[in-house]
Amino acid sequence: MARRKRAGLITLSLARERTDLAAAFGNKAFQALESAGIEVCGNKELVFETGQCIAAARGLKEQGVDCLLLLLGTWVFAPTVVDTLRAVDVPFGIWAEDNPGSFSLTAGGAVHGSLDELGLKHRFFYGSPRSARLLEEMAAFVGACACARDLSSQRLAVVGGRVPGMYTTMADIIQVKNIFGVETEHIDAVRVHLLAESLAEKEVASVRNELQARFGRIHTEKPALEKSIRLYIALKAILEKDGYQLVAIKCMEEMIDNYACFCLASSLLNNEGFTVSCEADINAALMMSILRTVSGDLAVFGDVNHLDMEKDELRIVNCGSMPTLAADAEKKVDLENQYEYMGQAGGATTVFSVRGSPVTIARLFRLAGRYAMVGAEGTTVEFPRERFKEAREYWPQALVKLDCDSRQLVQNIRSNHMHLGFGRHLSALKEFCSLKGLEFVALRR
Repeated sequence: MARRKRAGLITLSLARERTDLAAAFGNKAFQALESAGIEVCGNKELVFETGQCIAAARGLKEQGVDCLLLLLGTWVFAPTVVDTLRAVDVPFGIWAEDNPGSFSLTAGGAVHGSLDELGLKHRFFYGSPRSARLLEEMAAFVGACACARDLSSQRLAVVGGRVPGMYTTMADIIQVKNIFGVETEHIDAVRVHLLAESLAEKEVASVRNELQARFGRIHTEKPALEKSIRLYIALKAILEKDGYQLVAIKCMEEMIDNYACFCLASSLLNNEGFTVSCEADINAALMMSILRTVSGDLAVFGDVNHLDMEKDELRIVNCGSMPTLAADAEKKVDLENQYEYMGQAGGATTVFSVRGSPVTIARLFRLAGRYAMVGAEGTTVEFPRERFKEAREYWPQALVKLDCDSRQLVQNIRSNHMHLGFGRHLSALKEFCSLKGLEFVALRR
């Protein structure tokens, strides 16, 4: 279940100013943000002194807020805001109200300019709590801060090792730690294999029966299906025991040639709150985690298979690890045999069309070692199984009608992989990149 994004709210004023207007601004802002789906923390009392503001900010940080919003209820002294930002390491936004009686914007100009002069990172908002457009901007900012906070506490497990021939799946783990705060560690595939083989048949049969009840047709041959199930149970047990939520799995060639592919395991684990990418793609796991947090839903991994330049449609195809909850209904999901050319041992692959929905596609990449992100919005269209043969008949697929000129996307395809989150979240991705100092390429018409 997706967690609510949390913002800490502090309303500033000077005792000599219109404290009645400041208090009213704080109350309206609190209610507006709650109505926008944001959990708001704060006691609604006006703050007048620097020490009081720093103490309130520290208290809100201890409550686990994703960011702090300082409301400029009246004219205030800039050092109060400056010193608070210096003292508390949390993403900050400052908000000036469009009320001529309070001189809030006047304070905003002084505070915003002072923070920029001092090089203190912040986001400046201006407008009424009644403004739907402003609340959308603020929700995007809070969502981006939630992404940054969630990532900073994560450990990412690379299972297997590097996949040959794919530079874009690899990352500098020091750079990843510096930018995203994610610790990258390694799990040898042999550990998963040994645990998978040690499982009791009864445990495997229980999962097999569950899958038969959940899905449509299951055509995967029994030995390959059972080994795929064993990998799922074993990998889940390891991830839970060691406390990993992010995973990048190398399947080819050792496992898929000698035991089974990880496709079914990846699909089911992505259903269950883990973020799992294929082909040991570290950048994919990071991007999928970001999409999961901003959307509160699943993230989909796949290959950029085809781009129809006339229709502005992108087809994303995956070898079988897309989460089955991305389908319109799990009874529309079939299990088939993995293609023989992929590996001698094979395994189970899911087959379905991603459900129709507004979506955001995005990818992290590096330009000469510098991280950047590309993103676009669109709508997925559920399409008939007969069309799957145009790419791969027995793999899951997503067809995205893009809200941008596909020619823009071509020059920004810098990986064989693309990721999809449900809902429109381009603004939140832009805010996230701003927080992290990344270039963001937003594709729009």
